[in-house]
Amino acid sequence: MIRELMRDGAIYALAAIASRGLSFLLVPLYTRLLAPAEYGALDLVFTFGLLVNLVVALEVGQGMARDWAEEPEATARRRLASTALLFTLLVHAAFLIVALFAAASLAKGLLGSTELEPVMRAGLLFIALNAVFLQLQSQFRWELRPGAYAVVSMLYAGLTLILGAVLGKWGGLQGVLWGQAAAAAVASLTSLVLLRRSLELTFDGKRLARMLRFSLPLMPAGLAIFCSFYLNRLMLNALSSLDEVAVFGVASRIAGLTTLLIVGFQGALTPLIYVHHREQGVPRQLARILEAFIAAALVACLAFSVYAREVLSWITTPDYAASAVLLPWLAPAALMTQMYIFLPGIAIERRTGWQLMLTAISAAVSIGLNALLIPRWGALGAAVATCAAAIVFLMLWLRASQRLYSLPLRMRAVVAAIVAYGVCIALDLLLERSPWGADAVLALKALLVALLLGTTLFVGLVRRDDLARWGLMLTRSSAREQSAAAEEPVKEHTACQHLRSDR
Repeated sequence: MIRELMRDGAIYALAAIASRGLSFLLVPLYTRLLAPAEYGALDLVFTFGLLVNLVVALEVGQGMARDWAEEPEATARRRLASTALLFTLLVHAAFLIVALFAAASLAKGLLGSTELEPVMRAGLLFIALNAVFLQLQSQFRWELRPGAYAVVSMLYAGLTLILGAVLGKWGGLQGVLWGQAAAAAVASLTSLVLLRRSLELTFDGKRLARMLRFSLPLMPAGLAIFCSFYLNRLMLNALSSLDEVAVFGVASRIAGLTTLLIVGFQGALTPLIYVHHREQGVPRQLARILEAFIAAALVACLAFSVYAREVLSWITTPDYAASAVLLPWLAPAALMTQMYIFLPGIAIERRTGWQLMLTAISAAVSIGLNALLIPRWGALGAAVATCAAAIVFLMLWLRASQRLYSLPLRMRAVVAAIVAYGVCIALDLLLERSPWGADAVLALKALLVALLLGTTLFVGLVRRDDLARWGLMLTRSSAREQSAAAEEPVKEHTACQHLRSDR
């Protein structure tokens, strides 16, 4: 499984680096095109879109993902995928019609002014089109087509950047959202063309019912996750201001770059786990992969934290300088909210009720801490609450998953690396207050990052023989694929000769 994971994961990671790299350019672009209050409104529209995607289609995509590996026949899979897509299209079209009629009320409630009704209408169209694209994009993952996934992801990111810049310069915030909507529409049409052999105009009520039986319990869990990690924007707007939402939103986007470490795994790991989880040796492989990821995540989060001020001064305006103090909290939180994919016990055993319980607990922690800390510290309070909720979520998920599908993790090495990370963060805070020159401080920060990297190797969280073996697997896999590709035309030519001979 590791060979397949590294092969497909490398493609997903390269695609994500390219597409999210393009998306990252939106931060300096939008912070210059939009005033802080407008950027805050944009972030609230995106947050509302996440909520809509969770609720409207009833998480049917997750139900399709769970049933995909258990449908061996191509015809059955086409009916499964087509049913999920048509359901997504219909429910989001219905939502869009209703929401457009209520656009003024939504603008007042979400953005604080009925004058932003045109912005809300553009945002609603984007939200609906984006939901359709996400459903189509996920189809490539379950078909194990990372190349096609990469194409549509980069197309979407590129169009978002270009159209957002062009229309945003012309129409401000409303133009940015029209550009986002157009990008989602073009990417969806491209995905439909690439999936033309995997979809058909059919709707299977029985399969839909089976998918929804799995996915419906996940919707409250998804809402709980939303409350844990995204409700903070809405609470910031209610308890503070749109400017604070903008500061938090910029920090969140930069912190989200740390998730580039996990995107390759997100694309490739879950489908492979569903296929191979019964095989002997897979739990140990997953444990080693998770340990290596934890090491990389700690080093990346430390780097983002210690160089936060330098990064922000480079890519944004001084209006967003306050975002720097949020990164030490938001960078690890961004990764912890995604690390559950390495702990598949709940999904394998279909314990969706457990998932709901765990996410509800983390949501309660998040809401309580946000309500307590935002009035005192504003965006910093929201960042602290987000990090605390992420820790609670991951620890609860780890314990539950280990009961259902145990991974032989080397917990002493994990704990030692986390302690070293905390020490490095504390030393960085001392460096920020030191009287030394800027060049000396930058050099010492680099030394802290190198020290943490060395610590992960010293405690055995990452072993050199594992890295060497995985690299050899990836090299051999690539060589076999190239050899197979070179032999394929010869095979086809030989087969054609036999057909002509028979005739």
